[in-house]
Amino acid sequence: MYVNVIAKIVLYLLRERTRISSSQMSEKPVKKITVKDIAAEAGVSIGTVDRVLHNRSEVKDETRKKVLAIVKELEYTPNILAKSLAKRKQTNIAIVIPDSSDNNPYWEIPIQGIKLAAEKLQSYNTEVNYAFFDASSEESFKEVLMKVYMLNPDGIVLNPVFKSTTLEFIKNFKKRNIPYVFIDVNLKGVDKLGYFGQDAEQSGMVAARLMSNLPNNSEILILKQTKRKVFSQHIESRISGFQKFLDKEAAAKNFNTLTAEIDLLEIYEPNITMNNLLTQHKNISGIFVPNSRAFKLSDFLLTTLDFRPLIVGYDLVQGNVKLMEEGLISYLISQKPEVQAYNAIFGLFDHLMTRNTLNKTNYSPIDIIIKENLEYYKKTN
Repeated sequence: MYVNVIAKIVLYLLRERTRISSSQMSEKPVKKITVKDIAAEAGVSIGTVDRVLHNRSEVKDETRKKVLAIVKELEYTPNILAKSLAKRKQTNIAIVIPDSSDNNPYWEIPIQGIKLAAEKLQSYNTEVNYAFFDASSEESFKEVLMKVYMLNPDGIVLNPVFKSTTLEFIKNFKKRNIPYVFIDVNLKGVDKLGYFGQDAEQSGMVAARLMSNLPNNSEILILKQTKRKVFSQHIESRISGFQKFLDKEAAAKNFNTLTAEIDLLEIYEPNITMNNLLTQHKNISGIFVPNSRAFKLSDFLLTTLDFRPLIVGYDLVQGNVKLMEEGLISYLISQKPEVQAYNAIFGLFDHLMTRNTLNKTNYSPIDIIIKENLEYYKKTN
């Protein structure tokens, strides 16, 4: 009896599975939404839909809103490859970043991501054009931005080191409807398409957390070093986050923070400044370098110091890696700048092709690197 009941149940399940499978197979494939479908739904011409999708003029605001609502409702996704190949002219994206000629190898890292993005975008009739400036010279920055502006690119990826000049030029970008994306430095309160980079203040807090294990009453040096003492908003935000954390979370430890600004164009720097500081302050046991130039301390650390301060720096540049391997740098904070640059270019490209909006803020990870996990990051960098 039980065998017959079980047999009937199994037979029923097999039939049900067959029925469902047959039903699923007989379903028609989902139709891909086209511009023609959107036009029909909105009661407008295909040309009107095309003008809305490409953000062109000569469309009433009411019509534009209606078309965009239908685009969203129908989840319309354009064929990016077909659109880019069908364009009469090549799409040109300009990337404006510092060069690495001032012995700052950090900017060699984003180039890896830029080159990869450029190679992939060749298939989409899109060219990425490099424009390099001297990060210690606002005049150089202004000259490069003027050249880029005169070329009238379709979009710009920009490292806005100098705020006033950036604000001056983005007014002109807006007049020509040139969208722009920031990398590495985030200027707030401007109508950028998006930002790709680290949360600078938060990363400064992470650096302070790493310092907070020092003994009570320690002196911590914040070492700012670059050419001509040009320090970007990004650096200042890191320092702000660092100080905020120590003032709040580590207040009971009674740390004393010192700040030194060094012009690396001066001969024998940073050795001169460091020697002077250690003569006056005997309890310096931690050094925070808020940019990628911790490696500039190499000679001083190897030849002068008879103790090892806890050093927190940024970025996997070759000099920093070497000092960490030698046990001279305790922590490096990484932000994967090659990924930042790659994502910024592709985010801008997607907007140019589809008019999709980007997230205004696209933060990179705040990775903490120590000697024990350094090899992994070297392999994936």
